[in-house]
Amino acid sequence: MPLDGSASPAKKIDLVADPEKQVMPPAPCRPARGLASFMLIIPTYNEKDNIAPLVARVRKAAGNEPILFADDSSPDGTADEVRRVQAHDPYVHLIVRPGKDGYGSACRQAMKKVLTENLDDHLVQFDADLSHPPEVLPRVLEMVKSYDVVIGSRYIAGGGSVNWDLRRKILSFGANLYARTLTGVPVHDMTAGFVAYRADILRRIDLDSITSNGYAFLMELKFNLHRKGARFAEVPIVFAEREAGKSKFSKKIMIEGVKFPVRAMLKRLGGSR
Repeated sequence: MPLDGSASPAKKIDLVADPEKQVMPPAPCRPARGLASFMLIIPTYNEKDNIAPLVARVRKAAGNEPILFADDSSPDGTADEVRRVQAHDPYVHLIVRPGKDGYGSACRQAMKKVLTENLDDHLVQFDADLSHPPEVLPRVLEMVKSYDVVIGSRYIAGGGSVNWDLRRKILSFGANLYARTLTGVPVHDMTAGFVAYRADILRRIDLDSITSNGYAFLMELKFNLHRKGARFAEVPIVFAEREAGKSKFSKKIMIEGVKFPVRAMLKRLGGSR
């Protein structure tokens, strides 16, 4: 039932952008698979061509776990493509935000919705561009039974990347070493966007206090969770360069990523909580 009370197809769940008005009906019962249940959170902007293949791969790897897309009113029709998938998949959900407000903002809004409405006990943050392998989800879900945060990591044994040149590999590895050293967070892939969380560990932090909005959001969230005593684990993944759509990386995002580890180091040295 849509928010205005009119009739609609039973399987379609489409959420408006106003957080105060969003209502997510409970999804149909999921078959027990012996793994932790989770809600997959996927922020999107101009990812239309990736939606259907991504959902298909998630379904094959992890069954009918719910997927929550948070779309920033993509001009390429990403939200319409999600609605098309919703017509035959009752476990796909959608938040349409009023405009392009950034990666971190989309993740925060989706996370807060899951936490405040108690929609699941575990959340998995995931990219829409098919760079993260859904086939690793079962292993991540097994690990999150024992740890608070489980990271799909490029920088442990068995992990890596494909279709990257040597320069990009060196820059990415160096950036992660820089971030890990300054923040003091004991993980190898600080900029990883494939991350599973226990809902109760996320409730220990104030998501609104995380001010980074680009990929530094990933570092700031890990940093805050580490300071709250989160137990981390890493699972190797092979990161694949996107095949469709355009990267959202920009100079502004790069500068934010350089600045945050310094802010984190100053907090550590100053004993700030």
